[in-house]
Amino acid sequence: MSKLNDLNPTYTRFTVEPYTPTIGAVIHDLDLTQPLDATTQQELRAALAEHEVIFFRNQQLTPAQHIAFTRTFGGVAEVKAFFPRLESHPEIEIVESTAERPKASNNWHADITWREQPPLGTSLYAQVIPATGGDTLWASLTAAYASLPAPLQAYLETLTAVHTWEISGWTEYLLRKDASGEELKAARAKYPPVEHPMVRVHPVTGKKILYVNPTFTSHIKGLHRTQSDALLAQLFELPKVPEFQARLRWQTGSLAVWDNRSTQHYAVGDFFPQHRKLHRITITE
Repeated sequence: MSKLNDLNPTYTRFTVEPYTPTIGAVIHDLDLTQPLDATTQQELRAALAEHEVIFFRNQQLTPAQHIAFTRTFGGVAEVKAFFPRLESHPEIEIVESTAERPKASNNWHADITWREQPPLGTSLYAQVIPATGGDTLWASLTAAYASLPAPLQAYLETLTAVHTWEISGWTEYLLRKDASGEELKAARAKYPPVEHPMVRVHPVTGKKILYVNPTFTSHIKGLHRTQSDALLAQLFELPKVPEFQARLRWQTGSLAVWDNRSTQHYAVGDFFPQHRKLHRITITE
């Protein structure tokens, strides 16, 4: 084992190097192509809960190995339909940007909070990486909540927010796809707005988390719209604070796993027309 493990002797199967003082860790001394025993898997789940996003370097994984590793953290299901899927392994979504299709999720968000049960996390594995650019940032909403004054924390704990996919650009996409509006109507019926408490408690760490994001949180229930917008605008600024962030420069063979309950993320769209391609697996409870 590396001397890095002296930083956190809790972990016995691998070494953990904190990425920033607030969020993130690099996991060393672990070959993800090999089956992981129960202790290793338990320690990985603990590392994810503690650091909120964990990184692995120089991993050469087949799609089947990527899926098997991701099952360490929870279920692997087809819960999204926003990206094309790998035909041989439909659990894997292909997140790809090219000169012809220059796309990036360059907005702060947590995934699918417009569902009653949003995903636990995500596993993202690099395939084709630009020579420069295309980084991903994560922000700790645990640290964001902890930074707030106690009276504001107490007030937020009394509030409920409404989350919906309709404010994220998907309304316009569905109308472009089907001008009749039938697809939009069907999506609205299938996925109506949902309510989540604005402060959640992490089921593993017991820490409190600010649970709103600008991509899917539309308003605060019970507040006048002006008051709701003003408070949300203040809270939406928190992920932008550098002290709450980790920024990963991808390399081929890099893999990131993040806790969707306690983080938001942002894919930097600064690399076009270069090619960027990653394999993504959504982790369910």
